Parts: sequence; structure tokens; C-alpha cells
Amino acid sequence: AVVSTQSGHYGRGQQPSDHLWEASSAAYCYRQDSKTHFAWRIQPLTWPLTNYKISVEDDKIVVRTENKKYFKKIVIEDMVRCELPLHPKNVSCAHAADTLMISYLKPPAILQLEQTLYSDLCQIKPIQDHEMESCKQQ
Repeated sequence: AVVSTQSGHYGRGQQPSDHLWEASSAAYCYRQDSKTHFAWRIQPLTWPLTNYKISVEDDKIVVRTENKKYFKKIVIEDMVRCELPLHPKNVSCAHAADTLMISYLKPPAILQLEQTLYSDLCQIKPIQDHEMESCKQQ
């Protein structure tokens, strides 16, 4: 996360004076999908796996800790776009190297949509360099 201020931009862990900033030890969440799963990694989270409670609420994946030190709602935009509900049985998680890994099994409708999109993209003819010369700006 980057904090923008009048005096410039500050990255994670950098501390501008007289401004608010994100703690360098704050957990961050990023998406890392596979062919069959939507997946997220949240790090650094040092507690054991038994401390995490992962649930599905209001079509969001909710991550909580028993010690109430971390809370996160994860929205799967692909599922929202296709108007598909989330099912708790499709959520799984693991923990290793201070990283909580959450995955959600992609439903058949999403897999079919991705396959169709991939097939359409494969049929697009790439632009050759000599074709680009006619598009040069004046």
C-alpha cells in the first residue's frame, strides 16, 4: 500500500513525518489464482492455523482470528460479476511460513467462461510490426 501525501509517495514501512502511515508489520493480502481455484495469500500472519476462522457471509469470504488481531473480508469479483453465490464447502485454507493461504474452488460456470475467453483470445491474430507502420502518429 502506498500513502500519498502533499510531499510525495511513501511505500510500505516508510514513515513520513506528521502523517499517518501503514505499519510495516501489517498483514497484506494478494490474489494468486490457479486454473481450478481462486486463491489468496495473507502475510505475515504468525499464529497457528487453529487460530483462524474462515467463513462465508453475504457472499464474501471472511477471515477472523480467535485472538481478534486480524479481520478481512474477501470479495470474489468474478463470482459477483456472474451473479454466483459462494458455498462454504468450496473454501479451504492452509498455513505455512507465516502465510495464510485461502482458496475457493471455481464453479463449473466460471471454468467454462474462462475456457471460452481463452479460446477467443487464442483466435486473435497478433499485429505484425509492418502493420503498425500504417498506424504511426503524424
